[in-house]
Amino acid sequence: MKRVNLGIIGLGRQGRIHLRNALRLKEVKVYGVADVSGKALAYAKKFGVKKIYKDYQNLLEDEQLDAVVISLPNFLHLEGAVKAAEAGKHIFLEKPLARNVAEGEKILSALEKNDVKLMINYPLRFDPVLKRIREEIAEGFFGEVEIVDATNVSGGPFTPKSDKIGAIPVPVSVPSWWFNKELTGGGALLDLGSHMIDLLSWYFGEADVLKSYLGYMFNMEFEDTAVCMLKFKDGPVANVKVGWFSKDRMCSIQLCGTTKNVWVRISPKSSLKIVWKDFRRKLFRHSSDSFYLALEHFVKCLQNDEEPHPSGEEGLQGLRVVSQAYEKAREQ
Repeated sequence: MKRVNLGIIGLGRQGRIHLRNALRLKEVKVYGVADVSGKALAYAKKFGVKKIYKDYQNLLEDEQLDAVVISLPNFLHLEGAVKAAEAGKHIFLEKPLARNVAEGEKILSALEKNDVKLMINYPLRFDPVLKRIREEIAEGFFGEVEIVDATNVSGGPFTPKSDKIGAIPVPVSVPSWWFNKELTGGGALLDLGSHMIDLLSWYFGEADVLKSYLGYMFNMEFEDTAVCMLKFKDGPVANVKVGWFSKDRMCSIQLCGTTKNVWVRISPKSSLKIVWKDFRRKLFRHSSDSFYLALEHFVKCLQNDEEPHPSGEEGLQGLRVVSQAYEKAREQ
């Protein structure tokens, strides 16, 4: 199989994670990186990356480049993805697909015109426990799932971030664009809610928003709290609860079925991993994180000429649910 020549566009906190993971993949050669920050480019140099650019257009023009990881701010997703598609490069794009449905549709149009593949980075799909739950849903282990509760709360952009240089945590400042609704496209609902909506859509298919509430604890122009009730067309009613208000990070999911129930704390990981009534199967431990597994999946799909998932269409479907939730909140 041919090794994939991969470029990284955007070397913020997430971009650096993708860079380190790409360097671990035997099927990948990190061909080049691009970032407007000289400090970020110096970071890539420490890992032996030779081709570095301040303008990612120069990276895209390289005929030897097969694909790119785009880890740019939300407001640059449209421009970055369209330019990459027009250059004939396959795309691994940080979530969300775009700031809104209209931008998402433009990205998908560019993909179709230029016959390139796109994958959205929703790492929850690659958590082994969450993947196993999807298999159990399909096999009927829970019976008919009637109620779902998905929670994702953290400090969001209000919490100081850190990155690692070797084994040493280094503080990372939060970019100012995070506090501009026009640049982000939304608050906690778009940021954290899109993760949970994508996971539940992967489990149960299409959904409609029944009710939606947005909270503004910090009196900013974007919501820091969101609670949405979804009804899946061929599945359960689900509550999605997200927030940027908590110092105590927690992400979890609960499924209640006619036969069995399950509650999983996704983050931070518990030593137990899972609370599952009457379930005795041994769950394996895994050494690779979900970000690594997601990028690995993308690369394998390129090598085998397969469509990666979550696809652009799935990313657009999630954006439509988020958009509907915003509309419901305005109505109420």
